[in-house]
Amino acid sequence: MMVRGLRLALTLLCACCLACGDSTDWASKGPTDEKYSQVELSLGEAVYSDSCSACHGQNGSGNFGPDLLGKGHKYSYEEQRSLVARGRRSMPGFGASLADAEIDAVVAYIRVGFFGESRN
Repeated sequence: MMVRGLRLALTLLCACCLACGDSTDWASKGPTDEKYSQVELSLGEAVYSDSCSACHGQNGSGNFGPDLLGKGHKYSYEEQRSLVARGRRSMPGFGASLADAEIDAVVAYIRVGFFGESRN
């Protein structure tokens, strides 16, 4: 009886893990429809290169950290800003080392800059 309960628990755990997996091709969704200034995107690109590219790849396609292409469709602006400022799991937060304007700029760059579009 105990083995049966253990098997059921393990099966449910595996099912939950599979259900939480995200197989969406976020990159194919392209940039968000948000508009940012060229100045903000340029600052965001510089901050990304200095603070993010080692883990997320030079073009956001992932490296040690996950792929960021198209993730503006998965997360709201505020959710992405919170991730950058506070961190999550193995990603450190940058709220203490980046100014608010730098965080805003890098989030803008992540949301639209990788695609080379939406620059005003």
